[in-house]
Amino acid sequence: MTSLVTRSAEGDRIQDIANNLPPLPVEGFTKSIQVVTYFIVVLATIVIALRVYVRFALSGSQRWGWDDIFAVGGWVPLIPSVAFLIIATNYGLGAHDSQVPDGMLEYYQVRVKLNMFCFELIYFASSVLTKLAMAIMILRLSATKFYVYIIWGNMAVLAVNALVCVVILFASCSPIQTLWNPKMGTCRIKDGWIIISYSGSIILAMVDWTCAITPFFMLRNLQMPKRRKISIQLILSLGIIGSAAGLVRMGYYHAYDIDKYPTESLYSWGQTILWSILEAGLGIITCSLPPLRRLFKQFYQSSSAESGKRSKLGTMDGATELVTIGGGKTGGITSIRRKEGSKWDRLDDEISTSSQQYIVKSTQVIVETSSAEDDKPRAPSKESEYPWASPV
Repeated sequence: MTSLVTRSAEGDRIQDIANNLPPLPVEGFTKSIQVVTYFIVVLATIVIALRVYVRFALSGSQRWGWDDIFAVGGWVPLIPSVAFLIIATNYGLGAHDSQVPDGMLEYYQVRVKLNMFCFELIYFASSVLTKLAMAIMILRLSATKFYVYIIWGNMAVLAVNALVCVVILFASCSPIQTLWNPKMGTCRIKDGWIIISYSGSIILAMVDWTCAITPFFMLRNLQMPKRRKISIQLILSLGIIGSAAGLVRMGYYHAYDIDKYPTESLYSWGQTILWSILEAGLGIITCSLPPLRRLFKQFYQSSSAESGKRSKLGTMDGATELVTIGGGKTGGITSIRRKEGSKWDRLDDEISTSSQQYIVKSTQVIVETSSAEDDKPRAPSKESEYPWASPV
């Protein structure tokens, strides 16, 4: 008991010093973290604002769906998480050991890791909500049960992983402050923070890859202009970049164990946080780009018209004419024309209030027939030329 009290008293002393530390100069890699963070957050905020504008101003408030709710819900926690990140950079996140005053590294580690704890907790909530928004948006492309099971199966794995990570995080050390200040208490799971970091990164990467690859198969058989299909596939595949950022940071998680890796800890922690903010920001941007197509409606319409003009349908008005061998001289069906325009009639997501949207193509088939006139000479038939072909 005495040792625990002594340990807690030492932890309180360290925490008091850490709380009163002066900020360090922001330079080098630390400055890069701030620049990248500001850029990605501003870009994500602009994209989210445009998404809200499209839904309310161009589509009407009745189009506000669950994917929009989760997308905006994923952006909201990003702002406070960035606030903790910036505070951490002001106290040495991303700095080399040589940039920290002699004998003060331990205290700056405590100050930085406290802000990292707050950042990662909020950032993880942002990532989970963003993945849910992406999943719901992808499910709007198709109602095929096979793809529904795949997407929701991944979401279930993500939810279970998030719950397990939170439980491990708060139950691994007593008191919770021991996570960033080892002298405050003891940890039942010594590497709890490292375990949940690896687990969270792997699951998030798996979800990103699933959401990026599945649309390629879902859109393959849909009646949709090729350019639009490719653009949607490319936009949704941007999630792979976010997953790549999550995988890169896994190479720096070992630095969380300052007993085994006491040097350059602040720099390595800066790497993990940098890639985390990139993953979160890119996820928000990726899931919000498809709804912005209303801003480029003219481009997509011209794309559809051009697609119809370049298709090899034969006639000037978009009709397809199939003429039988022998032309109009023989009896029976002489031609079949498929009459259609270049416009695709679709249940657009800006109009339909359903959570699913489908694409419908209207086609009019005209069958023209003609009969041979009795008073005109008939050309020799195949039966007369080839008796063995005559029916018995």
